[in-house]
Amino acid sequence: MRGLSALLSSVAACLPRWLRRAAGAIGLTAACGLLAYGLLGLCAPPPLLEGVPFGRLVLDAEGGMLRLALAGDQAYRLRVPLDAVAPEAVRATLAYEDRHFFAHPGINPLSLLRAAWVTYAGGGRRMGASTITMQVARLRLGLNTTGIAGKLRQIWAALLLERHYGKQEILEAYFNLAPYGGNIEGIEAAARIYFGKPAAQLTALESHALAVIPQNPVHRHPLHGRDFAAARARLEGLLAAEDGSAGGAQPLALPPLRVRSPAHLPFGAPHVCAELLADAAAPDARGVIAATIEPDAQRLLEDQLSALTARGRVRGIRNAAALLLRASDMRVCALAGSADFLDAAIDGQVDGSRARRSPGSTLKPFIYALALEQGLIHPMTLLMDSPRSFGGYDPENFDKGFRGPLPAHEALKASRNLPAIALAERLAAPGLYGFLRQAGVALPRTPEHYGLALVLGGAEVSMRELAGLYAMLLNQGLWQPLRLRRDAPVVAPRRLLSPESAYVTLRMLERDDLILPTRHGPLPLRCKTGTSNGFRDAWTAGIVGEYVLVVWVGNFDNRPNPYLVGGEVALPLFRDTARALAALRPLRDPLPARRAGLNVTEIPVCTATGDVDVSRCAETTQSLFIPGVSPLRDSGILRPILIDKATGLRACEAREGETEERYWEFWPSDARELFARAGIHKPLPPDWLPQCRRQCAEASLAPAGRPPRILLPKKHVAYYQTLSGDNRSLPLLAAAEPDVRRIHWFAGRTYLGSAAPGEVLLWRPSSAGMVDILAVDDLGRSARQTCRIRLTP
Repeated sequence: MRGLSALLSSVAACLPRWLRRAAGAIGLTAACGLLAYGLLGLCAPPPLLEGVPFGRLVLDAEGGMLRLALAGDQAYRLRVPLDAVAPEAVRATLAYEDRHFFAHPGINPLSLLRAAWVTYAGGGRRMGASTITMQVARLRLGLNTTGIAGKLRQIWAALLLERHYGKQEILEAYFNLAPYGGNIEGIEAAARIYFGKPAAQLTALESHALAVIPQNPVHRHPLHGRDFAAARARLEGLLAAEDGSAGGAQPLALPPLRVRSPAHLPFGAPHVCAELLADAAAPDARGVIAATIEPDAQRLLEDQLSALTARGRVRGIRNAAALLLRASDMRVCALAGSADFLDAAIDGQVDGSRARRSPGSTLKPFIYALALEQGLIHPMTLLMDSPRSFGGYDPENFDKGFRGPLPAHEALKASRNLPAIALAERLAAPGLYGFLRQAGVALPRTPEHYGLALVLGGAEVSMRELAGLYAMLLNQGLWQPLRLRRDAPVVAPRRLLSPESAYVTLRMLERDDLILPTRHGPLPLRCKTGTSNGFRDAWTAGIVGEYVLVVWVGNFDNRPNPYLVGGEVALPLFRDTARALAALRPLRDPLPARRAGLNVTEIPVCTATGDVDVSRCAETTQSLFIPGVSPLRDSGILRPILIDKATGLRACEAREGETEERYWEFWPSDARELFARAGIHKPLPPDWLPQCRRQCAEASLAPAGRPPRILLPKKHVAYYQTLSGDNRSLPLLAAAEPDVRRIHWFAGRTYLGSAAPGEVLLWRPSSAGMVDILAVDDLGRSARQTCRIRLTP
């Protein structure tokens, strides 16, 4: 070591003094550089993108923009990785901003010296000489670099960035932070706003246009910047020269760009976007939310609602909502939560698809579906539409009238209330309440709270819940939740109905006046209307090909309107929307293909009664039937009777040669009254031979047939009667078989009197308490009912 040191000293002594000084200065500089590099490693690195707020982007099913949301600092800024930036955009940016980016340590010393000389010594225009790393430092740390102190801080921060981060990371940060005019920052936001596409899809022309903006975003704004065209031409020249093109030295004539203004950003599906943007967990790592909304279907829905409110404004119809769902994947294709999101007069920002409203009669198909499932009915089963009390609940039909006996499918299509309520009362567990809970319907109160009023819209449901229910019918009894995002996890389906019950229910909804002609043949619109109590909500929900469509017309402030009737305002909207959808895309009826493999057949039944045994009836019709499930029991209406040939009267027993057997329709007295009101004559069966009626009465041998049905007093109802005055009389009323002449009434063992079927007998109770009321017809058939009497002064 001593020898080497002596050798170096002797060599140094031979060198000229100026060279020895230069070598010392270089060594000192290198040592200082190494020391500074070490110190940079000890300093905490400045953040790159940590803590930078980014906006969120909602895309439709085709990848188009629905909404671009501002970041927390009110800038349009979207996170983008470097590999999602078009390569030509990277090349153009480096050529224009920092050609030596991958070679320098964060600063370009020669450029800095030149800029310092021009700015401070030469008296020329101010030059920044900032590298991309220096620009990232300024943007990220918010530095004011117009003065020397600010510039030195920028240099130090740039060196720190280069010490702690790789070139790719710094370049990625630049593309996320660079200003592109106004409050647009980052190349992804700029590409989406100006050109309607992601940065990865930028063309060369678009890439070059964006590359020149960050140096001077005010004067090079692509819409109104005075220097934008000149800067573009300058960049094209640089790139041409870089490529070795002969055109690099010549001015270039650039084609015009189609640039969109930020003021014209899309504002599609606003209710969906508002919901997705409010969900903090919704976006992916880049802030992109992929919605299921299909733009053509969304426009269709919005146009239909606008047309409806324009036509209906003179009748006070100003608001509506609609939802279109593809049942196969449960994706919401279109959703308009109101007629106009921006109309404060109708509370347009309220999402009608999530609002909980009375559904009217739109739940009735599911009562019939459960009745089919439980073997209570088939489509031609006879149901009674007549006045009836259900434990003090006295429902009536929308038209205030009654139509008497109806086949189940007609009762459903005609939306008769009494048959639906009577069916709901007969359902076994889980019943309508439990079924709705299983289908995701939020029913916050107990079954007792809703009671049978649930059938007629006594509980509030949302449009989305209704859509899920009708999609369950189309999906053969399988229920799944709706999906608003394309990346939403697929939830395993839950079976609520058999495929057969779901299929037959949809077939029961078919109406001759709701068949849509399409290019692929007739398309039945299987739907159900609904009107809430007080004319506040008009609904129609149903199936259109492979889609579920639900429409609502009403007011968010619950203001009533007599025009808000489902069949008069919501059904035309449903039909018009379905027709427009059929013109937009091919629609086919999915039910014929789904019939194969189902345990469903068609059988002849009696037209008048729906009985499966057709040997008794004169006229038959076809009915869908689920073997092993659908009921085989007789309605009891068609009965064999013995007729005395000599008198034509009804005989008690068969006598060869003297009697013959005939089948007769035995309708109860209340049904006959309804038939008569409708102009339908139902002949009474022949009267009994005198000795037959006497035998029945004396021997208490009641013939076959139904006992009287007590209509008044009502079951489980307390009656308040005064001790004085006429109003203490309690009416007694019963319906009976057509062969009954008189009904005898008893209170306990006390005989009260008699009356004809359908005739009121007035009774004046003399004491309070529970009373057992007995009605006995003149053929010995009886019925009893209990009521409570309370006396008041």
